[in-house]
Amino acid sequence: MEKQLFANPDLCTGCNRCSLICAAKKEGSFQPHRARIKISNFPLRGYSVPSICFQCPKASCLEACPTSALYRDSNGVVLMNEDLCTACGACVAACPYGMVEQGTNGIAYKCDYCDGDPACVKECHADALLFEAGNSELFQLKGAQMKLRTVSGTPADKRHALAENLMKKARS
Repeated sequence: MEKQLFANPDLCTGCNRCSLICAAKKEGSFQPHRARIKISNFPLRGYSVPSICFQCPKASCLEACPTSALYRDSNGVVLMNEDLCTACGACVAACPYGMVEQGTNGIAYKCDYCDGDPACVKECHADALLFEAGNSELFQLKGAQMKLRTVSGTPADKRHALAENLMKKARS
């Protein structure tokens, strides 16, 4: 994978600009609940956590898909072929980070890095989101985040658990 998406919760202001622009680009309207990036805000604790698709090397969502609707492109990004999706939800349940969801039509959706030009990164003026080749510090940050996965619950439950754990880790 040439470039990857990295999220640094310590820099996130919780403004939700990333989720708004994502929804606008992918859905044609400002509906952050339909964005491929989500922000967990803890206003009383002064902390916000962007939840991103890690494009896992061993992607549970990809392995769970019975129709091969999910596939990996030549850049290592896990993509969705909506024409092959049967709306079974196996990929949604399999993602330990809550980053695969289903639309009202049942078809699954997830981050696709906007074809290599993520709108969320351009909109993040706090530099909490980066799209680059990475360095040891960024890979260490991403690795620490990926270790905090959750295996049960709704996508929202999984994202919230990850955000809570990241906040606790940052405050310790």
